[in-house]
Amino acid sequence: MKLARRNLMALALPSLAAAQARWAPDRPVTFLAPFAPGGAFDVTQRALARAVEPMMGQPVAVVNRGGAAGTIMLAELARARPDGQVLGLLSVNTNAVAPQLQTLAFDPVADFTPLMVFGSFLTFVTVAANAPFASLRDLIAFARREPGRLTIGVSGIGANSHLNMARLAAEEGVEVTFVPFTGGAPAATALLGGHVMCAVVAGEVLPSVRDGSLRLLSLLNADKSEEFPAVPTMPELGYAWASRPWMGMGGPRGLPEAVTARWSEALLEASRNEAFLAAMRNLAIVPQRMGPAEMRAMMAESLAEHERVARAIRIGRFAAG
Repeated sequence: MKLARRNLMALALPSLAAAQARWAPDRPVTFLAPFAPGGAFDVTQRALARAVEPMMGQPVAVVNRGGAAGTIMLAELARARPDGQVLGLLSVNTNAVAPQLQTLAFDPVADFTPLMVFGSFLTFVTVAANAPFASLRDLIAFARREPGRLTIGVSGIGANSHLNMARLAAEEGVEVTFVPFTGGAPAATALLGGHVMCAVVAGEVLPSVRDGSLRLLSLLNADKSEEFPAVPTMPELGYAWASRPWMGMGGPRGLPEAVTARWSEALLEASRNEAFLAAMRNLAIVPQRMGPAEMRAMMAESLAEHERVARAIRIGRFAAG
């Protein structure tokens, strides 16, 4: 029995030593946020930061670096020292759509270390409660009758909402006017104030939908909203495509393997935190969990997919093509 116990202890020692040697931040951590405070991305990232703090033993400060469809934040993250002290939110908006509409000084996939994907956000086509549009078809019909008059608020030129609504307008042969904001929350506020006729944003609009101030016409996704099951998706409306959004966390290129592994492990664990999941549900973000290798492959696929769309509708960098 003593021999068996010694053998068991010997087997346990390497894993115990590995656990003790795991990397941990030695000072407060910064999470860079690509959009304005109060939006779905910002609220979710802050909830994730609170959930991961106890695991890492350091406070996490969320710092907003909005502008240029989130690429101002991406540029800062790409320049950060690869020591695990500065991470940022990566998404379809910043790493797949925005690169189609502007020339970047960095590679939106290769210049980052993916850590984990935690969700897929629903994107709503929204109007004021008293708007004369009962459906997405009504909105398109108006744009066809009044070229350029339909104003659509989006969370930045280069956001997923912008590219997909531009795709819809091109497919329908209508002219619309996009009004960019620094995030979904300001776009929703502009819709409430009557400054735009429609807003295409994520779950930040839902509080105003719940209180009856705004109304949902459709989803740009293939997934349904559990809270609003009557709102039609793109496939339900007869379209052959739908938005495929994703959001996750990453660091600058060259993050050491031990740092990558520890952050990925901690963030994936934090994504199961009930307060974080409640924030996701409140914003209509569907939980997903994906580790670094799978995330990197998905990022490359998403970038290629959105380049095909941008080329097809001749938008952004491909407008003169």
